Amino acid sequence: MALLSGCTTPQPAPAPIDFTVPGAAVEMVGRLMAAAGSTHAVNVELTRTEAHVSVVIGQDVATYAYRDSQISQIDSDIAYVGQAIFDPRAFALTNLGDLFAQAAVISGSDQGQQLQIVDYSDGTIYMNVTTNPDTVPVFFTPAGALIRPIDPTNLADLTSELTEVVGPSAVRVGVSSDGSVYADLPAGPAQVLRVVRTSRFPVRTQLKSDSSQLVPFDSSAITSRMVQDILVRASTHLDKPLSDGFDLVISCSSQDREPTAAVTIGLRTTHLSLSAVVLAA
Repeated sequence: MALLSGCTTPQPAPAPIDFTVPGAAVEMVGRLMAAAGSTHAVNVELTRTEAHVSVVIGQDVATYAYRDSQISQIDSDIAYVGQAIFDPRAFALTNLGDLFAQAAVISGSDQGQQLQIVDYSDGTIYMNVTTNPDTVPVFFTPAGALIRPIDPTNLADLTSELTEVVGPSAVRVGVSSDGSVYADLPAGPAQVLRVVRTSRFPVRTQLKSDSSQLVPFDSSAITSRMVQDILVRASTHLDKPLSDGFDLVISCSSQDREPTAAVTIGLRTTHLSLSAVVLAA
């Protein structure tokens, strides 16, 4: 009987790489960068089994991906519009599994996790982990440090927030029960630069119009203890618990010699000095 010729035994597809295994994500990002022939990345995406790197070549963006156990160039809607360029090999991706585990604790979900590296605000680049279905993203610094959620009623947390956003001079400093702390810095006629840190998001900046006629004051003197004392005194004076939600704004008008604090709890507002003395209901 003649033997059949020209037949080959189908080879099984290689098993997908698990990028949560220590070292696997770093190695794949390096391979994708080599395939792209560029170190100028604007976006990186990693899941447990897929990896994408988008790089700038000229003024265009090319995206290379590892999918179905293969590296290839793919179509992408990512465009270069002046965002920060970075080399992802400088980011702490050695243990993607650990980043995913930390993010799951914060977000409460480990379903469909994806890590992205991208320009977050004004050229500042962070890693963030999201899930599917969506949860609030969890952020990490390039060195892999977790950006912890902030509780503004916790003195240590509030101290950290104030340090991040408040400089030597401001026209307005605000603290809210939603976890946000902001400072409006002088930025020219009828403009301020708002520097804000919200509970779950890193610091970001925004240029805003401002016609309030407030004058700059020494905001470096504001401490977390001062803020807490003002809030406690306002709560007592208004007979409203801080758990009802509060907004505190410290500012200085052109008629005042010293900055004062306006505290709103629920629908009621009172004004206090920075030493927590009630000025007006």
